[in-house]
Amino acid sequence: MHRFLRWVSIALITAAVAGCAGRTPDEAADARPVEDLYEEARTSLSNGSYTQAIDRFEQLVARYPFGTYAVQSQLMIIYAHYRAGQYESAIAAAERFRRMHPRNEHVAYTLYMSGVARQAKGPSGLADMLGVDETLRDPEPSRRAFSDFQELVEQHPDSEYVGDAKARMDEIRANLAAYELYVGRFYLEREAYIAAAKRARTVITRYPATPAVPDAMGMLAEAYRGLGLAPLDERVEEELQRLQEPPELPLGEEAAAPSP
Repeated sequence: MHRFLRWVSIALITAAVAGCAGRTPDEAADARPVEDLYEEARTSLSNGSYTQAIDRFEQLVARYPFGTYAVQSQLMIIYAHYRAGQYESAIAAAERFRRMHPRNEHVAYTLYMSGVARQAKGPSGLADMLGVDETLRDPEPSRRAFSDFQELVEQHPDSEYVGDAKARMDEIRANLAAYELYVGRFYLEREAYIAAAKRARTVITRYPATPAVPDAMGMLAEAYRGLGLAPLDERVEEELQRLQEPPELPLGEEAAAPSP
């Protein structure tokens, strides 16, 4: 009996040791506090090891899907993808967060990051090597970025990201107007006057406060001349000249005007 009990004890100890030795790193991590896993992922992010950070944050979310650390990890995944230049993945992660947490206080941040990631998408390959002008990019990502920023401003007006979002919206307006102007010049050079006039009117009506408006009005006047529409041409020229004149000061404020 004593010999039997001794063999049973040996077998149990051996099985326990083998079980510990056979645990995978993932299984070992399961037993660690969520705080430690989060700090490891944050350390990877701080060190610029973005792929490793994303993997660690995703593992944390898989093991601890509920609670503050899971929510914060999902936000960190968005940021890590963006820092890694993986803009499509950042956008997808931001959209996923909004689906999962539509009323979360950090939805404003995810809208901001969606817009920033879309705005950061630029020319690639040969276009990037040749230094393609910013205004000649595909305008669709910029339009979608504008929509993200607009939603942020309208639905979360008290967010800390609103100020920068508004500045980015102004930048996008200017770029989109410059893009329309570029296309309009293309048509004008080929005497496609109707198409050129349409692009010019788009700049004037959709982007009225951008630097491209005076050039668009000049283009519109030239297109009207090409079409033989002299009265319209003259009206546009008059309006363009009016816009270029310095504003008149109210009576009595001449002394306050800066000297040239």
